Formats: sequence, C-alpha cells, structure tokens
Amino acid sequence: MLALAGFAACIGAWWLIAVPSVSMLGLALGVSLLMAAALLFAGLLVLNALHRNEHKAIRTLLDNSETPCLLVSGRDQALLWQNRAAVATFGAVPDIRTLLDDYCASPLNVIAQTHEQASAQGNAIRTLQIGANACRVEIVLTKGGDYLWRIPANPSAPDSPDLPLEWVLCDLSGRVQYISPLLATHFETAPAHLQDILGPDCPEPGQITQVRLTQTSQTRLALTLPQGTDSRGVLFLPADLDRPTPDDGDAALNLLPVAITHIAPDGRIAFANREARRLLHLNKHDDALFSDRLEGLGRPIHEWMEDVRSGRLKRSTEVMRLVRHGEETYIQVSLRALTTGPEGYTLAVMNDATELKSLEAKFTQSQKMQAIGQLAGGVAHDFNNLLTAISGHCELILMRHDSSDVDYPDLMQIQQNSNRAAALVRQLLAFSRKQTLQFETLDLQGALAELVHLLNRLVGAKITLSLRFADQVINIRSDRRQFEQILVNLVVNARDAMPLGGEVVIETAIHKLPQGLTREQVTLPPGDYAVIEVRDKGQGIPKANLSKLFEPFFTTKRQGEGTGLGLSTVYGLVKQMGGFIFIDSEEGTGTTVSLYFKSQAASAPSQKPRSSKAATPALSMRPRSLVLLVEDEAPVRSFAARALQLQGHRVLEAESGEAALNILADTSIRPDLFVTDVIMPGIDGPGWINKIRDQYPDTPVVFMSGYAEDSRSAAQARIGNSAFLAKPFSLGDFTSTVNAQLLQHAPSETETAT
Repeated sequence: MLALAGFAACIGAWWLIAVPSVSMLGLALGVSLLMAAALLFAGLLVLNALHRNEHKAIRTLLDNSETPCLLVSGRDQALLWQNRAAVATFGAVPDIRTLLDDYCASPLNVIAQTHEQASAQGNAIRTLQIGANACRVEIVLTKGGDYLWRIPANPSAPDSPDLPLEWVLCDLSGRVQYISPLLATHFETAPAHLQDILGPDCPEPGQITQVRLTQTSQTRLALTLPQGTDSRGVLFLPADLDRPTPDDGDAALNLLPVAITHIAPDGRIAFANREARRLLHLNKHDDALFSDRLEGLGRPIHEWMEDVRSGRLKRSTEVMRLVRHGEETYIQVSLRALTTGPEGYTLAVMNDATELKSLEAKFTQSQKMQAIGQLAGGVAHDFNNLLTAISGHCELILMRHDSSDVDYPDLMQIQQNSNRAAALVRQLLAFSRKQTLQFETLDLQGALAELVHLLNRLVGAKITLSLRFADQVINIRSDRRQFEQILVNLVVNARDAMPLGGEVVIETAIHKLPQGLTREQVTLPPGDYAVIEVRDKGQGIPKANLSKLFEPFFTTKRQGEGTGLGLSTVYGLVKQMGGFIFIDSEEGTGTTVSLYFKSQAASAPSQKPRSSKAATPALSMRPRSLVLLVEDEAPVRSFAARALQLQGHRVLEAESGEAALNILADTSIRPDLFVTDVIMPGIDGPGWINKIRDQYPDTPVVFMSGYAEDSRSAAQARIGNSAFLAKPFSLGDFTSTVNAQLLQHAPSETETAT
C-alpha cells in the first residue's frame, strides 16, 4: 500500500507540474491522483496507529500479569515483547524458537502449525514442551495479525479446567496431578493414582483402548495423549464417538485436542472433528478420500483399513506422510473398527508425528555415519599395513636400481600408486575421525596466503579466486596440512560448480557469540569464533541432496569425476579439530560453506624441527644398536627389519607382545631401542612396554600405528622417551625416526667411558 500511495502521488505531481498546458479534465485527474495518494497515506497511518495502540494496550494489561506472556510477530515469528513474568521465568529470550529448541526437533514447524491453528480459530491451545515442563500454551490471534502466547506458571494444571471433557493428567509414576470435573463426578472419593481409575492397564500413547472404570464398572474408550517427559494424560472419549456420522457441531468432539475421523466403507471421510480438519487441511464440507490425504504406507491404504474392518487386525498404528506440496508433515494414524452403527465404518485417531520422524531420521543418520566411520577406520587400519609393506619393499628394490634400469619405470609406478592409495586411506581416516593430526596455532591470513598459489593453479583460468581477510589477526588451533586439505577440497567443489567460470571467494571473520549459537540442531558454546567462508555463484545444491552431502561416496558428479569423499573428509577433519561446518545453498544461486573454529590467542613461534634428511646422521657416527622389533603383520615386520639392518643395527623380531616378553625374560638381552606396533592381538604395544618399564626405564620406544586414537593418548602419554610413527611410512621416515630416538637417548661420552 505504501508503494501504491507513493506511485499515485508521484504521477499526480508530475501531471500537474511537468505538463505545460493542462485541460480541466487533466487538472481534475491530477488532483484526484494526489487525493488518492493522501487517502492511502492516511489509511496506512491509521492502521499503524491501531497496531501500535493494540500493542500498547497488551503491554498495559499484561505487563504485571503473573502468567508469562509473549507477543510474537505474525509476519516473521520475531519476538516483539515479553512481560515481566516471562522474563523472570525464561529470561530475556531472543525469539520464541529458543523456548522450544532443547526439546523440539523442528521448532519452526511447531510454531507455524500453532499459528495456523490460531489463525483459523482465533485461538489455539497446545501442550508444548518448554524447558523441562509440558505446558498447555494458549495462543491468541490479535487484530493486527500478531500472536499472543500465554504460558501458565503451573505447567501441571490446564488453563481451562471447565472444558466439557473427561480426562486426567498424571506423572510418569501414575500419581494424579489433575482430574477434570466431569470425570471426577464418577468417583465418590478423588482418585490419587491412575490405577484407582483404570486398574493396572493403561492404553498405549496414541491408541484407543476399551477400559473399565474401577469404581463404576463402566466400559469406556480411553486414549493416552502424547505428553511431556514428566507427565501423561488419559482422555475418555465421548459416548457418541462410535456413531458413524456424529453431529458436526458436537462441542465435545470438536474440543478434543486429538484428531478424530470416521471413514466410510468406500474410504470417504464421513466425519472429521476440528483438529482433524486442521491436521489434514480439510474444509468443513470437503468430501475427500482418506487415501488421497496420506501416503507412504508401503501398501494400498484401503487394504490396511479392510484388514482392520474385517478383524484381521484388532487395531493398527502406522506413520504416514501428508500429501501436501512443499510441506513435510508426518501423521501417526491409529485405526479400529467402529463397534456400533452400520458395518464397515472405521475410526481413525491421528496426531502430528513430524517431530518424532525428524528425531528418528537424525538418530538413524548418526548411527549410519558412526557405523560407516567404524568400518572405514577398520579398513584403513588394515590397508595401512599392506601399503607400508608394499611401498617399503618397493623402496628397498629401488635402492638396487637406477633410472637407467629397464624395471625402474615399473617400480616407480608401484610407488606412485601406493602413495595415491595412502592418500585415499587418509581420507577414510579423516572421515572416521581417526586421522593423525599435528596441532599448532595457525595464523589464518598467513596460512591462506601460502596456499593461494596452489589454489590458483587448481581453479584454472576461468575462475577468479578472491581472498578477503578480517581486519584483525585471527589464530586457530589446527593441523596445517589437514587445514590446507580442507580448503583445497572446498575450493575444488566450488570450481566444479561453475563450469562456465566465475568467482570463488574465501573470507575470514571473527564472530563473537556470547550466548552461543544454535543452528541446524547443532549448538556452538559461547565464545569467539574464527569463521572461514568459501562462496561460489554456481549451480547450487538441490534441497533433496543437502542432507546427504557429508555421506561418504555420495556425489552428483559423473563417473570418474569424483570419489564422493571430498565433503565427508572435510566434515571428519573439521570435527576432529573441534570445529563446526554449515552449508547454505540455493539451486541456481550458489553455495556458501562456513567453517567455525574457536579463536586462539597468538602463541610464541615454535622452533621448527630439522628436516628428516638433516636429522638422519651418517652411519659412521652411530654405534651398532640392538633393536627389538614387535609387529604382528609379517610383511611390515620384514620390511622394518630389513630397513634397520641396512642401517647397521642388529634386530630381534617378535610377532606379539607376549613373544617380546619371552625374549626379554633372558636378562642378558639389553635392547637399545624398542620398535612396536600399538594395536596387536593379545597384549598391545603400550601394555607390554609397561610390563618391562621398571626393568628398562630409559630405553627409548618408537610406536607405530594407523590410527590417531592409538597414538599419543594411548601410548606416549603413558610411556616416556617415546616417539610415534604413523602408517604408512616410507623408508626414510622410518630410519630417521629410529636414528633420532637412538641419538637423543644415547649415553654421553663421559658415561660411555665410565
């Protein structure tokens, strides 16, 4: 309206000013346009004033109310106001979603459905889990289109105890918290426990069961209502519930907080109460088939209803999806045959199961990812042993061949493909979060500046790479090599999303989150976060694929263009570094990947270790040493023994920790170094070292393993004078680590002379 008023005013003014000679008709037209604009502006001012006056009246009336009240915008669900009781009860919450976040899988859907019900009826009453309590919340639609939420201070007592319903609210032990006046009339003394009403049996949640009231011997239909974590309600259904076509204006049926429908033998919905019409999006006089409203059963719905009608199934409960474009709503449906009236009618009791399905999907996904991670970690561990043996023996052969040898190219192919296989294994280990990481404090700007040349080569000539740094210095705790791998994977994905060219932007920033952040069911603790965003304006990602992006081997690229491990590797590395990753994408617009890492204070520059070549002393400077080599994999043990012997060391081999202990039972054997695998059948590496540590307190140790979780935490933290070597390792890595340990812990010349 504001735009329309402005447009009318502009046209009218132009007509009167810009046109040099205006007829009487033209003059009248220009004046009319200006008057219309004035009226529109006046109308807008009146509406805004009414809106402000309504908000002012709500604040005046309810600010001192003992019931927590909140005013929520009908346009964007923003929190407009909360009274003193709400602030005292819940704190100064930023939005209404915050109240539901901890106990609700899809709070935005719940809020939207609640507002939809309030819009249709003028008000809505729903039981919602707020904090640790199940509260019956009343939502009222204001004249201005906003929503007033009233949350009673006592969550156990309903807002409207005089509703014409028979029901009881109990805690999980069955102790009665509230009994409606209508139900209380059936008992001479107020029941203290649910068993005083029903006896030992209670209907399952969401199902209708025939029960007998203990003090009256009446047979009634009872329904257990879905409640919170600390309470449950039992509703006794009206006596006319079994009528095939009850009066649509029946107050009791329409006040039920449960969706109830009667289905005719031909599958037509003969009756639906108010809650059922809201849940199924039915108008009052819609003549709809039940099977047209729901899907996803796995077999024809009419066959399922026939099984219930014929008695083959006494009752049946299934979860199905609502047929509604652009909306993902799941409904739990319980069927039973009507016992009175014409044959063939079926009673359906329904409730919204969207939150339950959302939680179930998240749990299933986490279980699947955990199982795949365990499998990937196990396969990678065994594969690392094979790669160590293959690449190690290949290096031993290459030592006897030069580039002029006819077999040299074949040997180099073996070595290169072994390195490629090792890279693939590192990706599997990264996904399963068992990659070996070397943490250090990284300056983001410096790390990205060093990486920019490699990234420019990767993106090619069609893509422009832009770096945008924050004004301040940002430090994170990360493994430099794996952080670079994360950026490479993300930039390559962004490049592939723009086959015709474009711009990839890498931007850094500091986000201060004093209250933390909850996003996509992930909660970031309060603190300062370094944020790295990688943006592209490519094809975007379809919504259907967003939930699968971090699954290993999931890819939308053509055969041979990708392994599907890129994003799963990134996910595993980010999580292993203690960070968070979020992806925002819109099909046809582009994608933004955001990485959150805790910001770190700058640390003093550490002395970089010498290169492996410099750390490897000449053989003539080192005495012959006795090395006890313990490795359960024979090919790895053979390679390691050959490598040590080539360095001039004497080697004792053992295939297990028990065999090593048997060798050391001979007190005349005094090894200068222990080289052992971490994970072995029987006693593991740290285990057998601990058993002989008192006897050899200063003997250095080299641990070997393919897992990160086997390394420092499991070995070095308990064993002094130790080093760790990750599999697969090269001949040079192995010999330099061994020689460095021997020299570092070798006795001095004075001690040797003594």
